[in-house]
Amino acid sequence: MMSIAQFAERTGMVPSALRFYESKGILVPAERLENGYRYYGFHQIHEAKLVNSLRQSGISLGDIRCFLEAEESTRSELLARWRREAEARLLSVQIASQYLNGMEPGRGSLHLINWEQPLTVIWQPFLVDKPVNTYSREMKQAAARLHDLNIRTQGSSLIKVMDSLPHAVLIEVGYQICTESSRKPTPPTPSEAYLESIPPTLFVSVDSSWEDTFACMRTIRFLQKFGFEPAGKRLERHYPDSPIFEIMIPVMQTRFS
Repeated sequence: MMSIAQFAERTGMVPSALRFYESKGILVPAERLENGYRYYGFHQIHEAKLVNSLRQSGISLGDIRCFLEAEESTRSELLARWRREAEARLLSVQIASQYLNGMEPGRGSLHLINWEQPLTVIWQPFLVDKPVNTYSREMKQAAARLHDLNIRTQGSSLIKVMDSLPHAVLIEVGYQICTESSRKPTPPTPSEAYLESIPPTLFVSVDSSWEDTFACMRTIRFLQKFGFEPAGKRLERHYPDSPIFEIMIPVMQTRFS
């Protein structure tokens, strides 16, 4: 048996950390004397190093407790989830580094937007005649259809540009459905609308306007400059009566199911 000082030396941990883990019921001494002295067994060295390593890897105390008490199959599931989360954190740090390295003083042309919660969006298609200088009519029509069907929405309009034809632009207008309405939504007609579940996502965003005819080229140039790779189809976020809208390009999914 080893005293807490000896055990701390063997495991590379400080006594205060061992006392903390004991208070959380994660690493309990093999023996506790009446005078309060703690003694650990040699068989606990591996467990202590494992607990410390998991904490250094960013694993929560609750997850560590579950891991120690779980069967092998559950441990495999936890490890798989932790690996995915670690990869997401690593990618997030990489994106932050790319963003900071691409920034220049006094120039804020590109921004990062993080959707931290999953969204349920209902999309409706529209064919807009060229030249296009607003989607206001289509956004109002889409909102009115949902209102007539008592489907509650929240947030600003989202736009997907699906195709550019010789004399028109095919777009989809989307609105986020409120949580209570997203359980059993009723689209205007099955052929006109569909639902999409958008996971938590990190976007790069560029402000644009209808007068900015080079917005797409500028966005691509920004992506190349910052070293970003698109991770899906771009979205546009439009606000009522505003000449400015956002071009949003997904660069990573920030949370795994």
